[in-house]
Amino acid sequence: MAAKTLAAGVKPPHLIYMSAWFCPFAHRATLALQHHKTHLTYEWVEALGWEKRVASDECVQTAHENWYHFKAPELMKWNPLGMVPTLVSEASFKEDPSLGPMTPAVRESLVAIEFVDELVRGGETPIMPSCPYERARDRVAAEAVNKTVCSKYYHVLVRQEAKEQREGFDALVKGLDVFGEELAGGPFFAGRSSPGLVDYALFPWAHRLPVFEHYRGATFAIPRNTPGLLAYHGWLKAMESLPHVRDTCPPWADYLAHIGRYADGSARSKVANAVRDGRDAHQYDDDKDDTSH
Repeated sequence: MAAKTLAAGVKPPHLIYMSAWFCPFAHRATLALQHHKTHLTYEWVEALGWEKRVASDECVQTAHENWYHFKAPELMKWNPLGMVPTLVSEASFKEDPSLGPMTPAVRESLVAIEFVDELVRGGETPIMPSCPYERARDRVAAEAVNKTVCSKYYHVLVRQEAKEQREGFDALVKGLDVFGEELAGGPFFAGRSSPGLVDYALFPWAHRLPVFEHYRGATFAIPRNTPGLLAYHGWLKAMESLPHVRDTCPPWADYLAHIGRYADGSARSKVANAVRDGRDAHQYDDDKDDTSH
């Protein structure tokens, strides 16, 4: 994908971005939007929140009330599954053809990263490689970290048995080790000099991993005992040194309070419900794990 710049006088694309400050899936789209912030504009709509409801079934493992997602009407209109990130063009959102063509909403976090990059035709620093073979490799690697690291994050938090928490953590560390080995000298995935799809796929969870030490103890710190894990820590430091990445991170104290709902088993979201049921987070079912009831 060749890098492009906006011609003089051309209005950059404007998106309505339905997001949630605490959500690492949405964080992926935020990273892509900030990566290309000189080539587009966007309006953030805070579309997910939390409300307390009294426990209504026998599987609840906590004695206190349970936290459920509530979802903004705008989100449900454009994404009936109620998931963030969801991106909508200004013309479509305002139902105004004078602003541009009517286009469908963009859903799913990994798709959103690629969409933003394509929308601005790579900008000055493309997220996706120009080589189709390398793009295919990156898509496979992004799905791998999604399953081996990002999903296991919730296993460590939602599962309440110590043995299961440790199993999830060990699997997650193994995934990070593999990722570190694939940095190929870095600083970013596959030896890139700037972040790409795989870096943005993993970072939202990598940034949040220290919550394990807070809720599960010091033995849940990410180790540095292999070349791959050492490379991972170097990558994380490189990512967090970038202003456009660092500025997307949620306030730490607020996030700790938020994720506590997962750590004590009281959260009710599609992801939490799937993990509580014994599945991985990426295996959630839109019907079975629905939180509207």
